Amino acid sequence: MMLTLEEALERMMTKMNPLEMEEISINEADGRIISSALKAGISLPVWDNSAMDGYALQAADVKSSSMSNPIKLKCLGEIPAGSTPKIRVTSGTCIRIFTGSPMPDGADAVVMQEDTAQDDEHPESIHVLDPVRPFENVRFRGEDIKEGTLICEPGIRLSPFQVALAAATGTHRCQVHRRPKVGILATGTELCEPGTTLTDGGIYESNRVLIQSLVKRAGCDPIVYPIVEDSLEATCSSLSKAADECDAIVTSGGVSVGDYDFIKPAIESLGGTIDFWRIRIKPGKPLVFGNVQSKPLFGLPGNPVSATVTFTLLVHPALVKLGGEKAFSHTYTQGLLAEKLENPGDRRLYLRMHHDAGGRLTKSGANQASHALGSLAASSGLVAVPESSELEAGSEVPLLLWPTMP
Repeated sequence: MMLTLEEALERMMTKMNPLEMEEISINEADGRIISSALKAGISLPVWDNSAMDGYALQAADVKSSSMSNPIKLKCLGEIPAGSTPKIRVTSGTCIRIFTGSPMPDGADAVVMQEDTAQDDEHPESIHVLDPVRPFENVRFRGEDIKEGTLICEPGIRLSPFQVALAAATGTHRCQVHRRPKVGILATGTELCEPGTTLTDGGIYESNRVLIQSLVKRAGCDPIVYPIVEDSLEATCSSLSKAADECDAIVTSGGVSVGDYDFIKPAIESLGGTIDFWRIRIKPGKPLVFGNVQSKPLFGLPGNPVSATVTFTLLVHPALVKLGGEKAFSHTYTQGLLAEKLENPGDRRLYLRMHHDAGGRLTKSGANQASHALGSLAASSGLVAVPESSELEAGSEVPLLLWPTMP
């Protein structure tokens, strides 16, 4: 039975159970998925403090100050950042203060240094040249975030800003889901390692480096294995080793029904199961989803475009969930078609498109065949054309953007 994309994705997602948690330093937490709620350890600011370099004073003392009517105040000392004020401000006095320094008792405002002048005859005094309102230039305790406030709920990928906020509230370590290890295999006796001499009838293998990059964009750690020759024994051996060492396996090639396609027979020989192996999209109809040693296995087609399309549409969301993220959605942008797109077939067609600075969408290459890496390299993402339909030039359509690093 050939599944729709939505049916295949639902069946994959129900089998993805987030990995266990581990504790890490907050310094390593950017991009990791929180497994337990992350809350503010203290309030920010910790105490009322100055937002400016200047003088802490009582606003009522200087409400009538101006350039022509400077108000003279006695300066009682200074409060450098990181120190605790020990002097109380009273009417007619002030204290030199710096950005971030705690507000002294008795003061209710800070006048900026630029709005003051030294008294040449009395160095211990200053002249205030501009009025300030009560609480002007004062940051209040907890006005940014209060102790116990939720910073990040479980199942969310931490941003650099959430990490910084957690650190600023005293968090030293946090609990995250373990990052999945994903084994990557390419099958095919014709495949040659780049950098070696190309054999007669051989091609250089590039799918592993492609899938490796895509795996990283799903927030996982890739483990690349040697090229697998076309034999049941070699395929079983490679799959078994990957299942022992990894949390999931992604293969390319060997998933169709040819005499040299050994992924499905190898899964069955190892006691695994196959959930499905065909989906109603183009490119990418032959996609195996199953398991080996209870580890999910995603068998991608051997053609690089088919592998990329099926990975992006199906494997990426599945690996993200395996890594603990509770909700995932692809990123889309809108664009205007510069040309008509036609799909006379009975499978949903995904075309590689280029999105220019003006928002126009054009095919990234005339050759949209599933082996054509050139049009893939020049593309910004995919446009879906429903089966037996066409999209007219000038239509506004969604462009599915290729995943970026988390």
